[in-house]
Amino acid sequence: MTAISSGPDRASAQAAIDRRRGRFVPWIIAGFYLSFMTTLIGFVVIAYRNPPSEVTADAYEKGLAYNQILAKASVEDALGWHSTVVYERDVVRFEVHDSRRRPVTGATVKAWFVHPADASSDRSVDLRPVGDGIYEASLRLPRPGLWTIHVTAEKQGRQYQAADSVEVH
Repeated sequence: MTAISSGPDRASAQAAIDRRRGRFVPWIIAGFYLSFMTTLIGFVVIAYRNPPSEVTADAYEKGLAYNQILAKASVEDALGWHSTVVYERDVVRFEVHDSRRRPVTGATVKAWFVHPADASSDRSVDLRPVGDGIYEASLRLPRPGLWTIHVTAEKQGRQYQAADSVEVH
């Protein structure tokens, strides 16, 4: 039979093991919190470097005024105007006809070019009449990509709006 030692030698050996084990515990806790805080600080830096983009200014107020927008749309539909908008070789061309397919002349026409990824690239231009319901303007866009063209034509207090997307090379 083997005798199990339970004297002072065993107690001092166990104390030495506990001391060695105890040295690592604070470092493990510190490492955990350090990795957690590093990740958190990284997310804060990313958040500050990439501020959120507001898609629609005053979205709540515009939502409340939606019935007014619907009323304006029904008035616009009653006009019966039809249009096409084209952007080729740095020229925007807008053609508009009334419900009887006659050219709409004498209107004030403005076009807005909206880039979906960069609001600082957005441009607007007044279109001039060239005859037979056709309005044109030269405009060189600052970058290639997909653009949305919004056009507003106003004549005698009546307003017509059109929009189309174009790929600019």
